[in-house]
Amino acid sequence: MINLKELSSELKNLIDNSNSIAVASHLNPDGDNLGSATAMLGMLNKLGKNTVFILDDSVPSSFKFLPNLSYSKSPENIDEDFDLFIALDSSDEDRMGDRVKEIFNKSKKTVNIDHHFSNKNYADLNIVDENSPATCEVLARIFKSLNLQLDKEIATSLFTGLSTDTGSFKYSSVSSKTFEIASDLFKYDIDINEVTQNVYQSRSRQKTDLLIRAMNSIEYFDKDKIAVVIVTKEDMEKTKAAKSDADGIVEFVRDIDTVELAVLLKEKDDCIRLSLRSKSYVDCTKIASKFNGGGHIRASGGTINHTDIKKAKKDLVEVAEEEL
Repeated sequence: MINLKELSSELKNLIDNSNSIAVASHLNPDGDNLGSATAMLGMLNKLGKNTVFILDDSVPSSFKFLPNLSYSKSPENIDEDFDLFIALDSSDEDRMGDRVKEIFNKSKKTVNIDHHFSNKNYADLNIVDENSPATCEVLARIFKSLNLQLDKEIATSLFTGLSTDTGSFKYSSVSSKTFEIASDLFKYDIDINEVTQNVYQSRSRQKTDLLIRAMNSIEYFDKDKIAVVIVTKEDMEKTKAAKSDADGIVEFVRDIDTVELAVLLKEKDDCIRLSLRSKSYVDCTKIASKFNGGGHIRASGGTINHTDIKKAKKDLVEVAEEEL
């Protein structure tokens, strides 16, 4: 159990003693990633700090409604060393990407706020609670511990990350504390309809077409307890899908009644990305660890360092069947 009050106090001291502060998260940004980053930006601005959101990726269309994204800069447009670098929702430096990692390493002081149990505690100050379902929950507790007043924009960011990383409060990592935090956030007049429409009710035609193509590739194994879908480069080109449009496919497959473990293999130029989701008893991290990855028990990812889809599927199924 981490001493959040003590760690939060250390964070506040670092912020107070810093003039220039960078905020960043991992590549392939999701709701918890962007929610925690934009919430932190909002709080730092309230504290009168000079902040930059270092973003080395595109923001998925469903999250473009979030506040403070205007503070984002590509790492190639940054030529300063920061007093403080705050990494959010990134289990290690490599997940931030090489260019952001370089800026992180040059910063005078570094902070790592996260909830992944595989976190490598790579910063000067590490606030990592693996029992928390979302980095946004950790951040909300930090703000509360420091008696920092939120506003509607910060609360909206925190709620968005909390909602998305808990599967709309469905995952087993959710606790009574999670609902207490969500309730506190609603005191700031969050527009739940804005969050719902943008995050859950705005699937593009391209994303829909990609889902259909992926589902046409589905294969079942081990008495239909394992399901594997594939997204190829051709699928991405034919549907004109954005990189983030593959998000949600593996969850869709997991929700098939017989499936305990869903797997998405996504073809890249030099590797195959792997996404894993399970329902009740398969530990996804044990499978992901065999493929240069990690994450959470019910949701993990990894990388297969070749582009042979058939071999990747065969190897993955073998490991998955052992785990099952």
